[in-house]
Amino acid sequence: MLLGLLAVPTTVCGQKRLHEVGPVYGAIHSITPEAYREAYDRYGIHWIEVWAGHLSDGTEEQYDAWIDRFNAAMKGSGLKIWSIRLPFTQKSPNDLSDDRTEWREATLKNWPEILDRCAQIGKFRVVVVHPSSEARILGQDRPRRLTQLGQMLRRFIPLVKKRYGAVVAVENLPRGCLGNSSADFEWLIANVPELKICYDTNLMLNESSHEFAERFAPYIAHIHVLDYDGVDERHWMPGRGIVEWPKVIDVLVRSGYNGPFLYEVTPSSDPRGRAEYMKQNADSLMNCFKIYKNEHE
Repeated sequence: MLLGLLAVPTTVCGQKRLHEVGPVYGAIHSITPEAYREAYDRYGIHWIEVWAGHLSDGTEEQYDAWIDRFNAAMKGSGLKIWSIRLPFTQKSPNDLSDDRTEWREATLKNWPEILDRCAQIGKFRVVVVHPSSEARILGQDRPRRLTQLGQMLRRFIPLVKKRYGAVVAVENLPRGCLGNSSADFEWLIANVPELKICYDTNLMLNESSHEFAERFAPYIAHIHVLDYDGVDERHWMPGRGIVEWPKVIDVLVRSGYNGPFLYEVTPSSDPRGRAEYMKQNADSLMNCFKIYKNEHE
């Protein structure tokens, strides 16, 4: 099954969020009302992706304390939640592709419980899931793991849509994980209704990042914006690595993508991975895109 780019006008009308910026949780230096207001008022941050690991593998008291702290920071800040990123660690059930039936079923029970807690912090539009935990899944095992993932996603996606009014976006992954190639996503799209993609710009190790985006552009509901060296994921600020940003943005514009430019960069992976640099970086990338379009029209 070969997937091509939808024929849509080369216009940004109706795509205002592509010009809005958001970070993943952790890029704003502290969870305080002052820091969150500063991110919006001074640094042009509009959206945020919440890491749901804070609402997993703990106690109800810990969950309540984190929810109260996060809600206090968000109140009056102007920030809005765009997405929830579900856990993918192996220490608890977080893998819909696992070979153990009981683990897959436990994941399908665990994730809605986490999302119910997330609902206490506000409306979210996208739920980001990993197609597998970090693993080296061999070629002969991939069809079976994909089939298991597809079966569970066909149950999980309608649940998320009905209960939370959100879409499920499966993230592309590197190395030996599921989702490390276009072939995996071609199978998923052919077999899982309403599946969407979280396009991570720094995780395609065996094919071009922008070519992956072009192939699956109609299904991209969310992006993680970051750069890398092509050898492994690096989580660098754009411009430091090999991603061809004018081509990436061109794909997003032509496909009608209407999500924010959401950075998955934090100070732990790049010294400039902080909220104060993101709008400036996004504006620079958009200017490069305009130059690129003028040169290719």
